[in-house]
Amino acid sequence: MPETSVSILETVLIRALNIAIIVGVSYFILSISERLIRKILSWGGKKYTDRRELARRVNTLVPLLRSILKYVVIFFAAILILRQLGVDATAIIAGAGIVGIAVGFGAQTLVKDVLTGFFLLLEDSISVGDTVQIGDITGTVEDIGMRVTRIRPFSGALIVVPNGEISRIANYNRGFSRAIVEVGIAYEADIDQAISVLEEVAEKYHREHPRRILEPATIHRIVRLDSSRVVLRLVLKVAPNEHWDVERDILYLIKKAFDQEGIKIVMLQ
Repeated sequence: MPETSVSILETVLIRALNIAIIVGVSYFILSISERLIRKILSWGGKKYTDRRELARRVNTLVPLLRSILKYVVIFFAAILILRQLGVDATAIIAGAGIVGIAVGFGAQTLVKDVLTGFFLLLEDSISVGDTVQIGDITGTVEDIGMRVTRIRPFSGALIVVPNGEISRIANYNRGFSRAIVEVGIAYEADIDQAISVLEEVAEKYHREHPRRILEPATIHRIVRLDSSRVVLRLVLKVAPNEHWDVERDILYLIKKAFDQEGIKIVMLQ
C-alpha cells in the first residue's frame, strides 16, 4: 500500500476514534447529569432545614438544569466533531452569535418569556408541586421551563402558560393558608348558640388534626346581614395548601352539629 494511502487511512482512523471518544464522553455526561445535578443541589442546599423544602427546590431545578446541560453538551460536541471533519468551527460560532442577536431583536416575546422564567426560578416564586393561581388558572405546577410553565388543574387538563404572561402568582404552598367558612342562619335563630356550636366544632377539629391547624380558630360572629339570613364566619389558620380540605371538613361538621341543635341553615336566595 502506498505511503500516501497509509497516511490518509491513519488520519481517517484517528479522526474516527476522536469522534467516537467525543460521542462517548458526551453520552456519559448526559447519562449521569441528573444524578450529578441532584447531588450538587443537595450539597448546596444544606441551608434548608426543612427536607421537604429542599426536595421541592431540587425537583424544580433538576429538569431545567439537565435540559440546559444537554444543549450545551450537544453544541460543543457538534463543534468538536466538525473540527475533526475539517470544518472551521470559528465561522459557525460567529454565525451562531449573529443569529442569536437577530433572534433577540426579532423575538422579543421569546426573550421576555425566558427572562421571566429565569427570575421565577431565581426568586423561588413557584416550584414543581406547588398549588398556584395564575390569572384564572388554579392547579398544581408540573414543570417550570425557561420559556413556559405547565400547570395541571383539578380537571386534569395540562395548561401551558408562557412565562412572559405571568404577572401575578398566588402560591398556596408558602407559609400558611386560611380556611374561611361562612354559614347563614335564620334571623329567628339563637345567635349565641350558633356561635357556641361553631367554637365547639373548631376546637374539636383542632384537637383531632393538630398538624393541619396552626392556631385556634377565630369566630368573626356576624359578618353580614342578608335579606333572609344572618351570616357567621369561622376562620382557621392552617398548614400550606390544606385550606380546601379543612373547609370541606368543617362544613360537614357544622351541618351535623347544627342539625343536632336544631339550628336551621339558610342558603342565599
